[in-house]
Amino acid sequence: MPYPTIDLNTKKVILLSGYQWSDNSTDEEVQVVALEKLQTEMERHTDAVAFCYVSGKWVPAA
Repeated sequence: MPYPTIDLNTKKVILLSGYQWSDNSTDEEVQVVALEKLQTEMERHTDAVAFCYVSGKWVPAA
């Protein structure tokens, strides 16, 4: 199962959960849950390369 990557704040990270593939089958885009919270956590954890959405919060996973 491939995990999506997302470019935010000039950094590419892997999303392990907290996303949904878009309904358009030809499009590889994902819809991210609580994108603003993810951006905040990416600024806080600048060395993280993967995040997961757990209990309503984004958590750095790697």
